[in-house]
Amino acid sequence: MIKSKGFWIVQNVVIVAFWLAAVTLLATGQSQHRLVLLAAIILAAHVLELPLAFGVLRGRGVSPIKTLLLTLIFGFTWWLPVRRGIYAA
Repeated sequence: MIKSKGFWIVQNVVIVAFWLAAVTLLATGQSQHRLVLLAAIILAAHVLELPLAFGVLRGRGVSPIKTLLLTLIFGFTWWLPVRRGIYAA
């Protein structure tokens, strides 16, 4: 497992850029664009990932709202480093 905090931060910056591009396309009426469809699939995967994230982070002092929001945005690239102690909870 990669223990470099920088690696995970780069992943999350790329994810934010991806979400911004998808939202921009959606806002301009391009709802059938492949990037928007991929974003919908990834969002669905992140929703399915929520029970796992809550289970992994239970007892680590992470609020449920923070777990919900950051898992929906970043998925495992957020909660996995928290579990491993790379990010602070």
